[in-house]
Amino acid sequence: MLAYMELIYPINFVGHDEWMESEYALDLAGGDVITRDGEVLGSWRVVEYDPEDDQSSGRYEFVLDGQDVVLLTGEFAHLDYRISRGLVLSTLTREIREWHEAQPT
Repeated sequence: MLAYMELIYPINFVGHDEWMESEYALDLAGGDVITRDGEVLGSWRVVEYDPEDDQSSGRYEFVLDGQDVVLLTGEFAHLDYRISRGLVLSTLTREIREWHEAQPT
């Protein structure tokens, strides 16, 4: 499955672009979190968001691989306000990278 994917960032939110292009369909509001080297770290999901409400806020969650433990989160004001979403996603990505780099090898 990963062979055809181009993982260009140190931390990649697989399916995030498709979710945004779908105009935030709830059934697409999640996917794998994978390193550039193809290591699956966990998954991302968006919770507490209502796509029918233009002012709805929500939260990104990073869930550890094979577990149901939310390790990191990031709240956003509303998705169509790209600055809020982008800042939260950037911060969450950095936190995941820092967490991953701190793990024993």
